[in-house]
Amino acid sequence: MFRDVQQNRIGGMLWYAVLIWFSSSILSQALFIGFYGIPYDAIDLLGDIGPAYIVLIIIEMTMWALLAVLSASKIVRKLKLKTVNIVPSLGK
Repeated sequence: MFRDVQQNRIGGMLWYAVLIWFSSSILSQALFIGFYGIPYDAIDLLGDIGPAYIVLIIIEMTMWALLAVLSASKIVRKLKLKTVNIVPSLGK
């Protein structure tokens, strides 16, 4: 019981993190296009950060992996057959 509640909280927080990450990416791209008229190149930006970009990539890949695992476990739980209590007939 407690594990399910904890998984739901973690799953919800992860979905919020993904939503925030995605929204901030879209907004930053829109702002850059507004100023310069072209989208920024993520590879050049990561290269300008230096070796710290590896940490950023690891964080992002970890987040996506956790999201995939939580989504897969949720799908498996939904597809799992629930036991049905069958009451035997008393001949009526």
